[in-house]
Amino acid sequence: MNKIYTIGHSSHKIEYFLYLLKAHSINCLVDVRSMPFSRYTPQFNMNELKKFLNNNGLYYLFMGKELGARREDKSLYTKEGYLDFEKVSNTSLFNFGIERIKSGIEKGFSIALMCTEKDPINCHRNILVARNFYKQNYQVENILQNGEIQNQRVVEKRLLDTYFPNRMQQTLFDSRDNSNSLELIEQAYRLRNKDIGYSISEEKESLAE
Repeated sequence: MNKIYTIGHSSHKIEYFLYLLKAHSINCLVDVRSMPFSRYTPQFNMNELKKFLNNNGLYYLFMGKELGARREDKSLYTKEGYLDFEKVSNTSLFNFGIERIKSGIEKGFSIALMCTEKDPINCHRNILVARNFYKQNYQVENILQNGEIQNQRVVEKRLLDTYFPNRMQQTLFDSRDNSNSLELIEQAYRLRNKDIGYSISEEKESLAE
């Protein structure tokens, strides 16, 4: 089974971040941030990060345009104003990015998707991008802040626990248990999308500052 990793740079020191990547034999980092810059963690600004990784034998690839969480196309946003991950996943640009990464994996690269959030459940790198790979039977390994791995099955259980904590009681006497579980997972992803999806109001607020 093909495998893909995800990681959040959080506020790590750059040396520790490199340690996390090498500990899991990552040799190619794909940056899926729409805006690859940070005033708080300048060590992860695109140019600095690329130079550091290249100097340490790792490849860096920016794919924020293809796989990022902010989109200029307003038709990709819901009526409530947040980015609809399902709509994004059906765009040709997004799927071009997915196919490009799949090609890299087929060529033998060990790839990690990188964004900012330390917890994968709070980031589009998992809820949007990595999930797309998981649906295509890729093994998704999320590298946590302490270096441990949390696979996508655990992420999905966390989603269910968050949005449907009483689900076992609801399905206890239901013969459609398996189909109901799949439907709940789909709903949980949509609810997470609503909670973490980039909002047009955020853009207006940032412009007003």
